[in-house]
Amino acid sequence: MKSKKQIQLHLPGFNRRTQERAHGGELAKGKRKTQRPFDPKQALHVVLRSSKARGELSMLRPQHCNHIATLLDRLKKRWDVSVYRYANVGNHLHLLIRCRSRVSWQGFIRELAGGVAMIVTGAKKGAALVRTKTKDGAVNAQRGFWDHLVFSRIVNFGRDFEGVALYVLKNLWEGCGVPVRKLLARGFQILEMSEDGGIFVPLGASAEILALFKT
Repeated sequence: MKSKKQIQLHLPGFNRRTQERAHGGELAKGKRKTQRPFDPKQALHVVLRSSKARGELSMLRPQHCNHIATLLDRLKKRWDVSVYRYANVGNHLHLLIRCRSRVSWQGFIRELAGGVAMIVTGAKKGAALVRTKTKDGAVNAQRGFWDHLVFSRIVNFGRDFEGVALYVLKNLWEGCGVPVRKLLARGFQILEMSEDGGIFVPLGASAEILALFKT
């Protein structure tokens, strides 16, 4: 069985060198509360995960996913947050964002976490949420729905940012039913990927074939 530490390390760019710039997620359990690392000049990779969000409670259910997207659009304007990438994978959300201040981050994530939980469970009988806060004011996961404290990691613009952006895109298409990981495991490579679609070609494809997709 894989340890929680190993699971967390699967996130792009997260390793023993960068973990000091991360907070929450699986690794937060059992640790003392500390202030969440934050840099208004850099991006944040944010993950909200719920093991309860399956079946009728999946965040990808038609009656949930559109409301969640609308909530995100409203909150990013209210709190002046740039959303570079967003992926709803059903039982978790990935965001690549930038907040202009710690206050902006706290307000945005508090309302997003609480709002999503209410969208998914609000009409369910007995789905009460426990609202607590961490030292820095961020929501302590609405423990009736979210598994852990919200995970976040400071992402430097450049190679780190591009790696996380591609990872979130992969999750976006996995959530839509495109088996990205299986295609990569079967010997394909991503030639191009965006929110509108992607191009996969076999590894070792000839220059002539590659040129067809670049014209």
